Amino acid sequence: MIEAAKKLPRALRAILFHLLQLTWCLPQNLLGAAAALVFRGKRYRYHGSLVTLYRGEKRAEKLGAFSLSAFIFIPETWSEDYRRSVAVHEYGHVVQSLMLGPLYLPVVGLPSVIWSRRFGKHYSRYRTRGVGYTDRFPENSADRLGERYTGESAK
Repeated sequence: MIEAAKKLPRALRAILFHLLQLTWCLPQNLLGAAAALVFRGKRYRYHGSLVTLYRGEKRAEKLGAFSLSAFIFIPETWSEDYRRSVAVHEYGHVVQSLMLGPLYLPVVGLPSVIWSRRFGKHYSRYRTRGVGYTDRFPENSADRLGERYTGESAK
């Protein structure tokens, strides 16, 4: 379905994207809209999604980057090059959300949060073993999908 949508005129793709966000992806979009009220910073559009380069307290920045359907959040303090590659990865989560709809939060969101916490807690052990953050599902899938649908690199 997503491949077929790429062949549609740009305006029709935008309408379809937003229609799906307001219906099929509603649970994660409601959470994303609530997070957008909390996380402040510079905002810009990225392939139909709203990216917030958030700033604020250190506790919030420990969250790192995350996405909730059409809403992507990236710490403002990260370098511009790193933010660019992370945006590609997070857009991959947007595509996962479009594919899974209401199943996104339990199938991708929860495993992603668990892996993020685990990887952060045991970072040095994973690095010693050569395990990268995007080596496992759902992060490896987000990289592939983000690269495929943006035409940019997540590396």
